[in-house]
Amino acid sequence: MAAARKGHSLDIVEIGSWLGGSAIVWDKAIGEHCDGRGRVICIDSWEPYEGRAGIGQQLESEQSRLLEAGTAFEIFQTNIERAGAASRIDVRRGRSDDILPSLPRGGFDIVYIDGDHSYAQVRKDISNAAPLVRDGGLICGDDLEVLFTECNQTLAVKWAELGAEYVRDPTTGLWFHPGVTLAVWRHFGDVSRCGLTWAMQKRADQWHKVVISERQP
Repeated sequence: MAAARKGHSLDIVEIGSWLGGSAIVWDKAIGEHCDGRGRVICIDSWEPYEGRAGIGQQLESEQSRLLEAGTAFEIFQTNIERAGAASRIDVRRGRSDDILPSLPRGGFDIVYIDGDHSYAQVRKDISNAAPLVRDGGLICGDDLEVLFTECNQTLAVKWAELGAEYVRDPTTGLWFHPGVTLAVWRHFGDVSRCGLTWAMQKRADQWHKVVISERQP
């Protein structure tokens, strides 16, 4: 993206920032590849969300504890300050449903979705984020372990619509997030993927696959 927009700033929205690791990576990339021109808007409520989507989300106990104690946001702030990233990171604490519609349409090069992984929320985040991406920009996200075409589709739909967070797919034998798998499939169909990351590029108001790995055709 920096090469494609050489000489311009790189503007990024991150949905779901947790303790700041990915935000720091975005900041370092802006520093290295854009001469420091750009910003990262971090959207996160830093509040417990377990069980709100249906049958309950299987969060690690440490993650739940930090959210319930209210210390996750404090750790995030400390991490970005110690990394020297605070000047380019714009923190918007709240729900993505409320914040995304307030951002400028077509104003961002990358929107990265890594918040609540329930089907209903991922679907809303994709719908709200898509208009924010400028022509040539990317919408992408994390934790797409299994494509919809690879898994037991009947079970994936059932689990996703129940609100399951993380389950094992009997077809692939892999643990995956059915909400991410189904939401991405229903919005885009087949997507580009590298590891757990998925991405699509906006060109003339249409979404296209993009090479994100040398191994990908």
